[in-house]
Amino acid sequence: MVEKIRVSLWDIFSFFLTGFLAAILVAILVVIYSPATPKDFFNGLSALPTAITIVAAPLALTLLGMVIEPFANYFDRYVSKFIFSWVLKPKDKHSDEEYILEAEIRSRYLGSLNGKISNPYAICKEYVETKQLSTTFMVFLSRYGFYRNCAFLAVVSGFSVLALEKSWVIGGASLVVCLLAAAIFKRRAEDFYSYMAPAVYRAFLIDKLQWVPRDGA
Repeated sequence: MVEKIRVSLWDIFSFFLTGFLAAILVAILVVIYSPATPKDFFNGLSALPTAITIVAAPLALTLLGMVIEPFANYFDRYVSKFIFSWVLKPKDKHSDEEYILEAEIRSRYLGSLNGKISNPYAICKEYVETKQLSTTFMVFLSRYGFYRNCAFLAVVSGFSVLALEKSWVIGGASLVVCLLAAAIFKRRAEDFYSYMAPAVYRAFLIDKLQWVPRDGA
C-alpha cells in the first residue's frame, strides 16, 4: 500500500518545505523570546528517537504545510494582492506569448467550444496532464505555491516579532524587513505563475501541430 503513495512537486514545495520553513521560524521565535536556550532546544530534539525523526517529522512538517496552505491562499487572494499591488505587474514577454498561443488554440482547436469558454487554459492543462505531455508547468506551479506561502509566513513573522519584541524600534524595523521580504516572495510567485499558461499551451500545441519540413531540408 505504501508503494502506491505518490508524492508530487506540489506536495514537496507547497506542503513539506512550507512546513519545514514554518517550523524553523517558530523555533527561532521560541529561542529568542522564551526562557529556553538554543542548547536546551537542540538537546530536546536530539533526545527524540531516530525513528520519530526520520518517519514522523516529514509527515508532521507536511501536515503543518497543509494547514498553512489555505491561510496563505486566502491571504494571497484577498489581502496581498492589495498591499503588494505595486509588484504584481506581469512581464510583457510572457503575457504576449500567452495571448498569441491562446489565440492560436482558440481559432484552430476548440471547435464548437470556441466562444463558449472564457479561457482554454483549464482544458489544455487537463489534456496535457492526461496525455502526460509535459511536467514543466507543474514545476512552475509548485514554486508559485511555495513562494506564495513564503510571503504569508514573512508577514506573520513580522507581526509576531512586533507583538513579542519589547522595543518598538526593533519590532517596527523587523516588520518592515519582513514586509519587504514578503513583497519579494510575492513578486517571485507571480513570475512563476506567469510561466504556467505558456508552458501548458506550448505542450498542447507541440502535440497538435503537424510539423512539415521545409522543401530541400
